Amino acid sequence: MIKILISRDIYVQQTVFACNECDYLIQIEDIPSGHVASCPRCHHHILHRKVNSINRTVAISASGLLLFLPATFYPLMSMKILSLESSASLFSGMIALWQSELFLVASLVFIFCIFTPFIKLMAAFIICLGLKLNYQKDSWYKQLLLFYHKVDSWEMLEVFMVGILVSIFKLNGMADLSLNIGLLCFAALMLCVIALKVTLDKPLIWDKIDNG
Repeated sequence: MIKILISRDIYVQQTVFACNECDYLIQIEDIPSGHVASCPRCHHHILHRKVNSINRTVAISASGLLLFLPATFYPLMSMKILSLESSASLFSGMIALWQSELFLVASLVFIFCIFTPFIKLMAAFIICLGLKLNYQKDSWYKQLLLFYHKVDSWEMLEVFMVGILVSIFKLNGMADLSLNIGLLCFAALMLCVIALKVTLDKPLIWDKIDNG
């Protein structure tokens, strides 16, 4: 059995991992929360056990789900040119693209900025809540986790936010712009989706599935 160097001078043993840097095969048992398993050959970090991963992910995904409706349907910003005033939300922008016969762009906005973030938040919430309720041995649970792996990088809220910022800078001076509550909710939703990558410890969940 091969010993693995853990941060804070802890040694543990178990499941086989391949180092991404030098391809050295090592066995890792389990490591405490907040610690990192490193390769004994090149010292590359192999496994990082995140602190309070399940509870933090439940809180973040629940917050994202609460923000989803206002971020999607509330106006992002209002624009006034002379006597004309208009406002747009994420959903109304998608509808406007569709009505302008930009079907591909409208479909991409729906898939990557509305559908996928919602599915990802809902899946993360169910995965972590299911683990707390001991559903990890059910057949649907593993399928949901595999599905989450597939959609983990599909959302593009950051790209849409960059587009909004570019529009604000371009229109500033040409029209009177006011930022609405929808934009704040959208920014918070984007941060929640990004935070899932930081808080969700997928290797920990797989270990829980294997150990029952």
